[in-house]
Amino acid sequence: MNKKMKIEALWLIGVLVVLGAAAGLNIYTTGLPAFSIATKETPHTNINPNNHIIDVTGEQWAWVFTKENATGTHTCTDSLTIHVNTTYTLIVSSSKGSHQFAVIHDLYIAQFDIQIYAVPGQNNTITFTPVHTGVFIFECVEYCGYDHYLMRGYLTVVK
Repeated sequence: MNKKMKIEALWLIGVLVVLGAAAGLNIYTTGLPAFSIATKETPHTNINPNNHIIDVTGEQWAWVFTKENATGTHTCTDSLTIHVNTTYTLIVSSSKGSHQFAVIHDLYIAQFDIQIYAVPGQNNTITFTPVHTGVFIFECVEYCGYDHYLMRGYLTVVK
């Protein structure tokens, strides 16, 4: 082995040592508890029974909304109509639907300051009360595959 190869080998070893030390420091300071926090469900014990519950399922590549009303269960895809000044609780999750895999999605409704992850096998909740009528766009803001751009729709708030 000539001098040039020895120097290159030392540089390579030095870089690997620095990267390993940085990774070890990162794991030590943030720890694996950060992973367990990210995989915990939001608690459902504080859901007000007077709220209107809407189950939201992110599938590749659509949002499916299921809600109960006076006539029974109503399911719609990529559109949702709700009433102004009424409190709603969204229970958000992800499923594979007709596709092979369930992936993470992220429901974003900008006008209501709502952003909540849809994670396979996990239910996350968020409660909100719309105070303005209108038609608002919602979309997935977590890249979820080839047709990710199709995961958008309309939230209509009526009187």
